[in-house]
Amino acid sequence: MDKGIMERINNASFFLEIGKPLAKAKTIKDTLEVLMYQIGTIFQPMNWSLLLKDPKSGDMIFTIVVGANKEKLEGVRIPKGEGIAGHILNTGDSLIVENVEEDKRFSMRMDESTGFKTKSIIGVPLKTDDKIFGVIELINKISGHNFTQFELTLLSTIAEYAAIAIERSYYNQALKKIALTDSLTGLKNRNSFERTLNNRVEMLKRYGVISSLLIIDIKDFKQINSKYGHTDADKVLREFALMLRNMLRAVDEIFRYSGDKFTVIMPQTSLDKAEQAKLRILTKLTSEAFLDGKVNINVTVGIRLIDEETTKEILNFVNKKNPLSPSSISQDADVERMESNLKPLLDEENISEDMVEQRKVRYKDVMLAGDYTHYSKNDHGHITVKKLSMKGIDFEIMRQQHKIEPDDILDVTFTLDDSKRSLIKRRVRIDAVKDKYIVAQFYNPPPYDKNLGFYFMA
Repeated sequence: MDKGIMERINNASFFLEIGKPLAKAKTIKDTLEVLMYQIGTIFQPMNWSLLLKDPKSGDMIFTIVVGANKEKLEGVRIPKGEGIAGHILNTGDSLIVENVEEDKRFSMRMDESTGFKTKSIIGVPLKTDDKIFGVIELINKISGHNFTQFELTLLSTIAEYAAIAIERSYYNQALKKIALTDSLTGLKNRNSFERTLNNRVEMLKRYGVISSLLIIDIKDFKQINSKYGHTDADKVLREFALMLRNMLRAVDEIFRYSGDKFTVIMPQTSLDKAEQAKLRILTKLTSEAFLDGKVNINVTVGIRLIDEETTKEILNFVNKKNPLSPSSISQDADVERMESNLKPLLDEENISEDMVEQRKVRYKDVMLAGDYTHYSKNDHGHITVKKLSMKGIDFEIMRQQHKIEPDDILDVTFTLDDSKRSLIKRRVRIDAVKDKYIVAQFYNPPPYDKNLGFYFMA
């Protein structure tokens, strides 16, 4: 283990340093990303993964993967009880395997699918109240040495801290979801509508991003209630909500703010585009039947461009016509079943994150001066960074001869051409080498990087 890391561990404040970032994380995704970043920094493995248990099948799912070929592993399932991770999940015991070729519990399936060569492993369970909900697994060390018993003990202690932090973020997020979600349709509710509407006004003020609003009211819904009863009427509302989800874009946010009243906030959408969405909804309803074909519905659809005045008018109208009642926030006893609900909540976060990622610039063409040092070979020199993203870089070496090969680990530094001339230091893993041109991914990028983040926003 790195000398600097050992000095930190021997310091009494070491676990306080670990605990603070975990305590500050607000969501499950944030908590897991902070955890995996700290593991990479402390143990410096070649690959490391967090697997969550599927409570229905007992399978393990690669939920967060860091390192080479991670795209091939993310989301992959390991059948119940298979491999080192399966053994840890079944027994609840932490485990160290110095040489996997000599251990019958090791499964070759992951290596065969990724082309990776596993040599040594340490793994620990994630558990709370004696219920195991996941496994952290580290494979191979950058140094080439085997993992030690001391490192296993240290990882087990960190996993205990992490399980508490994951549980806290889970309950915070689950309760927040209950407060902001309509329990009948699964759409966002009144509380969420007001927050989102105000956020879109802020986006307009700060960045000039326009948004449009659809206000949808089902006509004569009381007659459906009277004729078919509340249970079937609720089913009509659920089917209508599903129709809206299927018709509108992934970035459009749909809300049920009252019994038979819905709104849709459409980011980066002009009134003309909103009018087109309105026509699609009205056209769809001419041929759509609900409740097994027994019910046809008509709606009115109003359109407004979101600005400060519009927001005040809408919120005044909504609050006057539909005052909040204590029952608007439902209580869900199932929230206590963290083992069952942790993965679905995390999946929802990832879907939202993917929407944001799709709007980001993947790579930025740059010309940035820097240097590299080979982690294990006596090789160093100057580089010019040609492409840059939050996940990696492409760079060119200034001299013809070098010792860099795919899968090597390098330390690189380069200076941004921003107003602060920010110095970026990263460890990278080499993906491809073509003469002097190198493609690399960041080995263990921090979850939050203000310098690069602001650089890409500029």
